[in-house]
Amino acid sequence: MRKSVSNRSIAFVAASVMLALGLFAISPVRAADSVGSVTQISGNAQIERGGATLAAQQGTPVLVQDKVTTQPGAAMTLGFVDGSSIGLSGSTSIAIRDRGTVNGQTIASQVTLISGDIHTVVPDKPGQPPVEVNTENSKATEASPNQ
Repeated sequence: MRKSVSNRSIAFVAASVMLALGLFAISPVRAADSVGSVTQISGNAQIERGGATLAAQQGTPVLVQDKVTTQPGAAMTLGFVDGSSIGLSGSTSIAIRDRGTVNGQTIASQVTLISGDIHTVVPDKPGQPPVEVNTENSKATEASPNQ
């Protein structure tokens, strides 16, 4: 009887450890994985990430391969570490397609406009690569006014 209880205890502890390791594998987004974050939001918006849909809130990190969508009447601003930002109006969807590194900081380097309207603010910084905004049917590259 005592050996059976001992075996069950060991099995319970082993299962708990395996479950904990599995939960840590699905840990929250690390800051190092982020290319930006939601800096302002009014109304409802979602972020599709890895098959899951998250409610966007101020401070929510944005990753490469995320699809960000605002609902009708909503507005959202995504801010990036280089000081650039993208404002999304209602009924807008974008996808963060690629990232780059500027002065050791990871930033979104390619964004696809799927539908709707955006407003971008990109500070003019020497040595910074041009910003790309892609739509489903065409591609527009914005170069610095000094180039």
